[in-house]
Amino acid sequence: MVKYIIKRIFQSILVILLVVCVVFTLLRLMPSDYFFTEDELMKFTETQKYAKLERLGLMKLCPDCGGTGLVNDEACHTCRENEVAVKGTGYVNRSILAQLGDFFGDMLQVRVFNAKGKEVKSIEPMSLIKYLSEKSKTGENPFGELKEGYYTKVMFNLGKSIRLEKNQYVTDVIASKMSVSMEIGLLSLAVSLVLGVVLGVLQAVYKDKLFDHIGMGFTVVVQALPKLVMYTVIMIVGASLLNLPLRYDATAAKPWLTKVLPVICLSIGSIAGYMLWTRRYMVDELNKDYIRLAKLKGLSDRKVMFRHVLKNAFVPLAQYLPYSVLLTVGGSLLVERFFAVPGMGPELTTAISRYDLNLVQGIVMLYATMGIFGVFLGDLLMTIIDPRIKLIGKGDVR
Repeated sequence: MVKYIIKRIFQSILVILLVVCVVFTLLRLMPSDYFFTEDELMKFTETQKYAKLERLGLMKLCPDCGGTGLVNDEACHTCRENEVAVKGTGYVNRSILAQLGDFFGDMLQVRVFNAKGKEVKSIEPMSLIKYLSEKSKTGENPFGELKEGYYTKVMFNLGKSIRLEKNQYVTDVIASKMSVSMEIGLLSLAVSLVLGVVLGVLQAVYKDKLFDHIGMGFTVVVQALPKLVMYTVIMIVGASLLNLPLRYDATAAKPWLTKVLPVICLSIGSIAGYMLWTRRYMVDELNKDYIRLAKLKGLSDRKVMFRHVLKNAFVPLAQYLPYSVLLTVGGSLLVERFFAVPGMGPELTTAISRYDLNLVQGIVMLYATMGIFGVFLGDLLMTIIDPRIKLIGKGDVR
């Protein structure tokens, strides 16, 4: 078991790194104009643009001309071969591998904060190593110049937002949005799991009766109705009949009221899904021989239902439970846009439309990590619920 866990964690990390490398490469192949805001494109001179691209690590000073653009009073051929837009700029493109190396090398950074918690400076690992070595030669304390109350933190670094949240760290942007999406997502997941499983169990118990037919009708309608139409109906009913607010507002007098409609919209589809699959698995279990044997032994229907049927029927659902929990971080695009929830849902599409490449890269990395580890944790949860399930067998094959 331990061997399997270590193996799967190692595989998951490799897949995440592969996804990050592919996304990083694709984004860096885009035209360089996407790394500037609209104001910068209009105001910057060509020299300023190249200087910024150098700071971003996309370009570097030409090794032949040293940035002058001239070699022996003639135009540098290296600059020309790199198809630099303006003659004599002295910049050449950096390789994708070099940029990728910088990205992983700077993934951790040391940030210095003042007494009020405001960042005053940051030191990337590459600069930090050089900084520490210089201080060690002189025998000085590396952080001895910090004022009273100042402190340092080693933090995860994915770069800064270029356009959407200009000059804010991608990790800070994601963290601020993540908490809102997780709150709404976990509430909706709890509602959908409880109602979906309970109603699915009741459908299986009263199979082919009125309650079962009503439940199946609800499931079919929810699955068939377009989400936009369904959310609009919920909004109209909630606002007109229940007098519920249509916009999420954490600063409202009763903030929980503003979360009701988003939670209902986000959970209604999952309720129908859990009802459908719980009923299906329950009916399958009820028709098996061990259930008939349990009843012949004199066990009551209640004991048979909860000790045997429900436990075994819940195992397939449990496999996707950690995945669903982790994906609540990602939010819902439609629901969060509908109710103006400041979460992660619309963040990826907005970042793509605004060409905020660093933010796109960070969100994709987050989604890849959640998806891969969600499936892995689902496998482990199945073995906890049902010890008969073995993740490894002959040849270490699941």
